Amino acid sequence: MDRKIGLSRHIEMVRIWISRKSTIPVREQLSAQLRFGILSGRLVPAERLPSIRDLARRLKIHANTVSAVYLDLAAGGWVTAKAGSGVFVHDIKSARVDDGIEGFVRTWIEEGLHRGFTVEALHDEFAKATREFRPKAEPRNLLVVHTDLHFARILAAEIEEAAGCAVRYSLPREACSPEFQDSLVLTTASAAALISDLPQDRRLLIPLKTIEQMLTGVKQPPSPFLIGIVSRSESILKWVSLLIAALGGSGNDVIARNPALPKWREGLAACDRVVTDVLAAAEVPKQIRPIVLRLVPDSFLEEARKLVTVEKA
Repeated sequence: MDRKIGLSRHIEMVRIWISRKSTIPVREQLSAQLRFGILSGRLVPAERLPSIRDLARRLKIHANTVSAVYLDLAAGGWVTAKAGSGVFVHDIKSARVDDGIEGFVRTWIEEGLHRGFTVEALHDEFAKATREFRPKAEPRNLLVVHTDLHFARILAAEIEEAAGCAVRYSLPREACSPEFQDSLVLTTASAAALISDLPQDRRLLIPLKTIEQMLTGVKQPPSPFLIGIVSRSESILKWVSLLIAALGGSGNDVIARNPALPKWREGLAACDRVVTDVLAAAEVPKQIRPIVLRLVPDSFLEEARKLVTVEKA
């Protein structure tokens, strides 16, 4: 239920509306309307405001809320609290001539309230206008970094395929080089600390799929089974034990193969399943049809597409 009351001797001139249905906190509603009364001159300098208990009773709100609002107003120079006497309106004419952006925003809110708009309506319109007037984002060059350079290359390949543009990769220490100074640096949580010195708007974490997500739709062979893992990334090859645990069963085995090493193809033909990353898939023998694990979730790939695309006006 909404509450409306008059204040002090200006009971017909200053009204306080408290909306219980509004998404704007009661504390913000009360503070904004008191400031409006002061700024508009309806609450004159040296005028005594109702006591905390009295105002709380009239509005049917908690006394702590009124106390917090009075403290905020005092801190902002709107009122003066005198021990044993009460809270009095401060003369702000000379004190707030040039209050910068804060004063501008407050004046805008007070003017809106004076014209009959609710605090909630002003909030919604401001949010809408902010979206409309915000400059269009420029496309970003993307750089994937990781201590495992092959792992960075694999992530870059997945993002590049989804975004439709070149995505570079490197070791974390190269992210600060002049060559990449205009790039948005992407990495996983495991390497985040290595690029923490970069400005926040120049770095972004890449989430990774869980093993279960990667294996969605993959039919499990009868146990026991032999799985071949093919990747140039040692990070991916080390996930082998996790892969076995996810598939379950006893007597299962895995062979890890790195195409950078000699005789890496040996034993792959005997595997019940061969699993590769997006790059290694092109390196396995043609007679083998591998399961290609994709590491980056679709939600992040969609975000990457937006980062490298300029919206048409």
